[in-house]
Parts: sequence; structure tokens; C-alpha cells
Amino acid sequence: MAPCGGAFTCSQPDPPMSTAQVFISYRRDDGAGYARAIAAELSRRFGAGRVFMDVDDIAAGQGFAEVIQRAVGSASVLLVLIGRRWRGEREGGSPRLHDTGDFVRLEIAAGLRLGLRVIPVLLDGATMPAAGEMPTDIQALAGLQALEVGNTRFADDIERLVAALAGTLGAPARPSRRRWGLALGAALLLAAAAVWWVGHRARPAVNGEWQGELHYAWANTPRVERFTFGGQGQALNGSASFLGLPRGVLAGHVDSDGLRFDTRTSEMGGAELLHHYRGQLVGDEIRFVLQTEGGTAPHEPVTFVARRVGAEPAR
Repeated sequence: MAPCGGAFTCSQPDPPMSTAQVFISYRRDDGAGYARAIAAELSRRFGAGRVFMDVDDIAAGQGFAEVIQRAVGSASVLLVLIGRRWRGEREGGSPRLHDTGDFVRLEIAAGLRLGLRVIPVLLDGATMPAAGEMPTDIQALAGLQALEVGNTRFADDIERLVAALAGTLGAPARPSRRRWGLALGAALLLAAAAVWWVGHRARPAVNGEWQGELHYAWANTPRVERFTFGGQGQALNGSASFLGLPRGVLAGHVDSDGLRFDTRTSEMGGAELLHHYRGQLVGDEIRFVLQTEGGTAPHEPVTFVARRVGAEPAR
């Protein structure tokens, strides 16, 4: 049975022990989009089994509190994602963070008590609340060195986060797609040629028509978007709709790691938006993370699943 005490009870059998080394703590109505995007990138770089996120890792029927308690206890690193609504302010009452049963508070308190490496991650310009704005059992969080992750520099910020975690977790199993060391010289050219050949032969079956339901943070209702993909080898072309209007695929690339491409749109005032799509083919679904940059307001990452609506064209 799980140990008794505090907000956790031992009313059910122990859930399976988590083997994850990175526990991502976040408030769902504050940083869920970022949590999903960060978890996806860290899983790709360090391995999916080393990252714990409650939505993915708590099965139906398992006790939420018990699983989280054991996952925090077996982790090495606790990432605390802090957005502008992280404290959980409520009209006419104290913030949810001050509730004794608030899961965000319990996660952080457990991480600090157990001596985990706790890293605050400030989202989209959010600032660290003062120690006096936190319950006493987590006030030490305010004195820890924080990292920042923003929508306009997401890829670069992820690189800094990966570098910070490498000291605890070891070198990433998979390198960044964005940066290649110039010192590799001729070896890099040979490796690139080999990667091209393997990717050319093993192109994922993404060509055809796809459809997904997107929940934009600023929209009251979900939007259905359509995607048309074509191309050969590692080249990806076609279109992706945004708010129902098709946009041409830019810088499209597909290989055994998945697919990535950009599209562009403009706001009514003329500001340009750049949409970065990154997807992984799993069965007959493409699991996407969409990051939008530019415009007059910040944009949280959007995760969604696109499903095939027509058979892949014959090659």
C-alpha cells in the first residue's frame, strides 16, 4: 500500500512504480499546451520512458494522488511550469495554490522535501511569484534559478532546457535537428547522405488527405482543419488549413522521425503569423504539435491528432 499521510491515502493498492526521471508539474488551465509540447520534445531527446506527465501516464482506474506521489518519489528532476495563472487565482478567495489538497502544491512540496533537482520554467514572460505569495512548504521554489520558455523562441529555449537536464540525465539520446557542429566536416556530409538514403527509402505513409480537430486557446469552440500532403523522398508539399482556409506548406520535410513544415497567415492588422507544425505518424494518425509565432498576442502550443480521411495515393 502507498504510505499514509497528508493529502495522500492508502485506500488502494500501490500503482505500478514509475521509471520516469523527469516529472512535469503544471496547472492544466495555465500551461497544459506547453506541458504537452515540452514533454514531447524531452521524450524525443531523452526517451519517452524518462518523462512523466499525468495525462499520458495515469491509466483509467488508477488513484491520481497515489500515482503522482510515487512518480515524484522516483524522479530525479521536477520541472515546475509557471505561467501567468499558475497560482490559480479565484475571485473572492485565496489562490488554489494555498489549498492543502492542491496537486501542484503537493507535487512541488514532495520534490523539495525529497531533494529532487527542482527547476522552475517560466512560460511566455511569466515571473516567479515572491516567496510570500506561496505556502510555506514551497517557498524555497522562489529562490531557485529559473529557465524561460516562450512562444517566439521555443526551439532555442528547449535547447537550453535540454542542456540543463543533460547534467542529471546524461547526454540526450537524440541530438537537436536544428544545430550541427561545423567541426564534423566530412563526417557530417557522409552521415547526412546516409540519413537521406535511409529516409528516402523509409518515407512514412503521410501522403493523402487528413483531418484534425484543433482547440485553439483563444477560440470558444474547436475548429476542424484539413491537411493535404504529397511529395517523394524527404520532400513534403501540399496544404494545411488554418481557420478553415488552406495555406501552402513551406519548408516541408518528412523522414523516419516524422514530419515538419511551416505555413504563414496574416492578422487583420497586417501582422504576419508563422505556424510551425511537427508531427509523428502513429498507425493511421499523425500526432501534431503546432507552435505559432508573431502577431499581437502570445500563442501557446496546440497539440492535436490528424486522422486520414482518404487512402494514401498509389505510388
